[in-house]
Amino acid sequence: MSAKNRQRWGGARPGAGRPKGSGLGPSPLARKNRISVMLSDAELAALEQLAREAGQAIATLAHELLVRGLRARSRRKG
Repeated sequence: MSAKNRQRWGGARPGAGRPKGSGLGPSPLARKNRISVMLSDAELAALEQLAREAGQAIATLAHELLVRGLRARSRRKG
C-alpha cells in the first residue's frame, strides 16, 4: 500500500468510527458489575426449568431472583 493510500484509508467513510454520543459512558441503568455463582447439578437443573417456564434466559432469571431477594431483605430490615 502506498503512503498516499494509507493516509486516506478508513476514517473518511460514512459511519466509520465510534458512534456519536458513545463517549458518555454506560447508562446509569446498565448492569455492569459481574458476579459468579457455583451451583450443584440439581440447582442448575431447577434454575433451567424455572427459566424455561418463564420463557427467559437463565442469566436474566437469576438476576431477577437475586434482585427480588435483595429487595425483600431490605424491606424486612427497613
